[in-house]
Amino acid sequence: MEKKEKKLCVFTLYADKGGSSQYRSYLFKETLENNFDVKWYYFWNNQYATKYMHNKKKYFLVIALQYIIAIVKRWYQLQFIASKCDVIFIQKASIPKLKKTFLKKVKKKHIRIIFDVDDAVYLDKKDNSNEIACFADVVICGNETLKKHYKKYCKKIIVFPTIENTEKYMKYWSSNFTSKSIVWIGSKTTVKNIELVVNPINKVINRHPEVKLYIISNDALDFPNRIKNCSLIKWEKEKYIKDLSNKSIGIMPLYDTEYNRGKCGFKLVQYLNMKLPVIGSPVGVNTQIIEGNGLLASTEEEWEKSFEKLLFNEEFYNDCVKHIEDDFLRKYSYATISNKLIDVLNGR
Repeated sequence: MEKKEKKLCVFTLYADKGGSSQYRSYLFKETLENNFDVKWYYFWNNQYATKYMHNKKKYFLVIALQYIIAIVKRWYQLQFIASKCDVIFIQKASIPKLKKTFLKKVKKKHIRIIFDVDDAVYLDKKDNSNEIACFADVVICGNETLKKHYKKYCKKIIVFPTIENTEKYMKYWSSNFTSKSIVWIGSKTTVKNIELVVNPINKVINRHPEVKLYIISNDALDFPNRIKNCSLIKWEKEKYIKDLSNKSIGIMPLYDTEYNRGKCGFKLVQYLNMKLPVIGSPVGVNTQIIEGNGLLASTEEEWEKSFEKLLFNEEFYNDCVKHIEDDFLRKYSYATISNKLIDVLNGR
C-alpha cells in the first residue's frame, strides 16, 4: 500500500517576490513538494512586496484595504485549512501587527507547528512572534542572537542560516580580481548603511581611479553623487545574480544596532555564493560568516585598509576564494539546509 504523504501548510509573510519569504520558504518549494502534500498561503502579495511597501504613505489606503482582506483570508486558512494538516510552517508572522495568533485550534489538534524567523521582529511593539513561538514545536532562527531571544518562549530552537541556491551562481563564476570593483546589494531599507564607507571608498578611489562601486538596489539614495565611480544597478529578480558577477568584492557595512545584530548576513551569503571575498562590519552573525572569507572592519581606517588589501593583494584575495570554496560552500549549501528542514518538518 502506498504511503500517504503528510499534509503541510506553508504560511509566508510575502508572496514569492518578497525578500525574506523568497529565501526562507519559496527557495525550498520543489524540495518540500517532493516530500509533502503542500499548500502555500501568503499574507502580502507581490504588488505589496515590490511596490507598495517602498512608498507606504502614497499607497496607504491600498495597503489598508489589502491588510483587512489578508487578515480575513489568513484567519480562514488557519481555522479551516491548517486544522486539517499534519504540519504547518509559519514564516515570520501569522498575521503581522496583530497580537492574536489564531493558533489555539491548530495546537489543540496536535498539529506540528514550525515557526521560522530571520529578523529581530520582536523589537516591534506590535509584533506577535513571541506569541507564535509559545505555540510552536520548533522555532527556526536565522542566527544565534535570535535563538537567545526565542528560547525564552520555545523549548526547541534550531539555527538555520539564510541561504541561496548555489547552482544558480555557478555559470557566472570567474576570476574577478582584476575588475577592481566593489558591490553592495540590498533594498532601500538597508542602503543607508553605505554611509559608513563613503569616506573610505572615496579615499581608495583617489589613489586608484580604476576602482568602482556598484549598488544593486531599488534605490541608491544620493550615494552615486557622493561616492566617486559609483553606479546604481536596478535590482531585478531575473538578473540580480548576473549583476553580481564580474565584481571583485562584496561589502556589508552595518550600524551596530539591536535590530542589525538580529540580521542574518544574507548579503554576505549572496556574495560568497558568487565566490566574492567580502568585507563587513563585525555586527551579529557577520563575524561568523566572514571568518576566513574576507575581512572585518569597524572604523573608517579599517575599511580603507581592507579595501586596499582585498583589491590589490592577489595572494590574499586568492586565499579567501579558496576558503570560500572549501568551507563556506559546504556549510551553506542548499542540500545541507534543505535536508535539515525536511527532518525538522518530519519531527526527526
